Amino acid sequence: MSEGFLAFGGLTVGSRVAGYRVEGPAGAGGMAVVYRARDERLGRLVALKVLAPALAADGEFRRLFTAESRAAAAVDDPHIIPVYEAGESGGVLFIAMRFVAGDLRAVLAREGPLAAERAAGFLSSVASALDAAHRAGLVHRDVKPANVLVDAGPGRPEHVYLSDFGISKAIASTAGLTGSGQYLGTPDYTSPEQVAGRAVDGRADQYALACVAWQMLTGTVPFQRDQGLAVLLAHLHEPPPRLDAVRPGLPVAAGQVLARAMAKEPGERYRSCGEFADALREALALPPWQPAAPAAAPPAAAGHLRTAVPAPPSHPVTAAGAPAPRGTEPGQDPGIPATAADQPTEDVAAGRWLLPELGPDRSPAWLAHRRRRYRTGTVAGTLLAAGAAAAAAAFIPLLLTGSAPRAGQHARTPTPIHIGTHAGTPTHAGTPTRADTGTSTATGKQTESATLSGPLAGTLTATLTDPGTKYLAALAFSPGGTTLATSDENGKTYLWDTATGKLTATLTDPGSKGVDTVAFSPGGTTVATGDINISTYLWDTATGKLTATLTDPGGQRVDWVAFSPDGATLAAGDWNASTYLWDTSTGKLTATLTDPGGQRVDWVAFSPDGATLAAGDLNGSAYLWDTATGKLTATLTDPGGKGVASVAFSPDGTTLAAGDQNGSAYLWDTATGKLTATLTDPASQLLDAVTFAPGGTILAVGDWNGRTDLWDTATGKLSATLTVPGSASAAVAADAVAAVAFGPDGTTMAVGDWNGRAYLWHISRRSP
Repeated sequence: MSEGFLAFGGLTVGSRVAGYRVEGPAGAGGMAVVYRARDERLGRLVALKVLAPALAADGEFRRLFTAESRAAAAVDDPHIIPVYEAGESGGVLFIAMRFVAGDLRAVLAREGPLAAERAAGFLSSVASALDAAHRAGLVHRDVKPANVLVDAGPGRPEHVYLSDFGISKAIASTAGLTGSGQYLGTPDYTSPEQVAGRAVDGRADQYALACVAWQMLTGTVPFQRDQGLAVLLAHLHEPPPRLDAVRPGLPVAAGQVLARAMAKEPGERYRSCGEFADALREALALPPWQPAAPAAAPPAAAGHLRTAVPAPPSHPVTAAGAPAPRGTEPGQDPGIPATAADQPTEDVAAGRWLLPELGPDRSPAWLAHRRRRYRTGTVAGTLLAAGAAAAAAAFIPLLLTGSAPRAGQHARTPTPIHIGTHAGTPTHAGTPTRADTGTSTATGKQTESATLSGPLAGTLTATLTDPGTKYLAALAFSPGGTTLATSDENGKTYLWDTATGKLTATLTDPGSKGVDTVAFSPGGTTVATGDINISTYLWDTATGKLTATLTDPGGQRVDWVAFSPDGATLAAGDWNASTYLWDTSTGKLTATLTDPGGQRVDWVAFSPDGATLAAGDLNGSAYLWDTATGKLTATLTDPGGKGVASVAFSPDGTTLAAGDQNGSAYLWDTATGKLTATLTDPASQLLDAVTFAPGGTILAVGDWNGRTDLWDTATGKLSATLTVPGSASAAVAADAVAAVAFGPDGTTMAVGDWNGRAYLWHISRRSP
């Protein structure tokens, strides 16, 4: 240990830490002090960041801090500050990095609001750094002007760096420092999910970056309050002010871009920070960003981090108490792969990552966590607001209750599909008509599927790709099976002729934030589209005209809709834990069913006789409601449940299937409320869709591992596994199954995937 270390922030001029000699202070924050120091081995000037002794004393923090700093150092982007070394010396945790004297905080203090072009330049540079980090599985968690370094010198343009990767992640990942868990954040730039104590991904960084962009354009933060707690609550509940009202003359479109990047729900934000930055440039009528060449960095000493750095982890280090990949909250950190087969490979020529569980052309971190439907867990969080003084930090207790996050899972190689010998063409033909009649599952008429049992086979017969795809959220067959509707989070619903595979109509929800669910009326004359904007739209299938708009009072977003068997009632399951029943003839609200202790309704289904409505809730329970009285008749709680993502009644109404985000499907006796079977595929990640075939002998289960399992409900045996082309079996994951539906013939099944495609399968007995 160097001489002169008195206490945190107490290094003096001449003190030495791991071969660096302190020349003077350079800055301070709540968790660290930065010194201007000299590398005695190379003679170069460095920024030496020394962390608080309380952090250095925690072994898990030291491990995570070092791992994250090394991973950040290995990220190749000209706008990430070069890190020369990170480690521990004599009990002191430190980072040695390139010395940059200025930062964006100083620029804003000196100049106030920036010109649009200059602000956009800063924004695009930081976005580039963040996207590079996110592709490597890193989340910054503390994006703010003080961490945006600005290197300027005579005769050369400003160069922007993002600093402080590693510190915030390690703090957020370490439990036990205070007994409550902490994260290093600054209230003015904190995303709602951080305030709520939920797991985060790169979209939390995007939110913070949008707050920084707001400040660059206006000279103030979006939520200016006197108290830190008031700021945090504003991030949770209040929309940002209108940009053009704060700075007249800026385009309204620019404010709309910022509002989207600061959406309360991560799933409503842009897919990447770069996409956000590009959208803002376009709204400001600025030319596309031209990335700067990397700034020359001083050579690193032999053995230092820059010359001897391990490859970044293919998945981020799992946070203590944080959920894991793709069976969890968007943004939760995946665990370290257990086997070489789980390791990602990078196709440099194509510019994409290939993982067993992930699709091409998406970063592992972003894709694995983007699913917005899954929510987070119970949190008694302590928010740490970084103070200006080195030794002081203010702790703000904030208790928020949610659902428990799911334990981590790793990718597994799925069972290959067994392709049958049947040629497999749809057995129905024709074009959609106003009265799309045919064999309805509500009639009880038995079809071929009633005899399909034992080993099954599936033949892929068609692939329908949504034009302008964002990602497919739900699908539904018309009662006659001649039309398939696919709802997409680009705000549109597409109607397809299942015989020809041709697109016949496109229904665009007015003011859509994304279509999350779709359902046909029993007669096929109406299609309902549930939208993230809290409204359900009714469309005439013959004319494609909008006939009614049903808006949930106090709603958050419509996540699932279902028609009653007689078509007189539409149920809309809402994220506010309520299900709204609407009279389809008058458009009047007739009942509101609120799940007791509910969190968010993810799926609703009517029993075949219409007397019961099932609501699957994120709290792990399915609630059965008497539709005539509005009374709760039963609560079915999945053992070990992490959130009911889907529910379905068997055709005879005696069984309710509940697909749970813990990877199991549960079968319940609706008369007794008893659990009769648990169906768990060992390779399962998270179930997002369940549906019975018309005969009731088959239950189809759509999984986040990109597969659809067919279960024999009589025996509880797995009969077949269907995997779409380009899926995990080919070492490139398709995305994840978002919806499954059987056609009325019982042998046709549609599978909707996050990649924006619907796959039509012919199901048959497996050949001996």
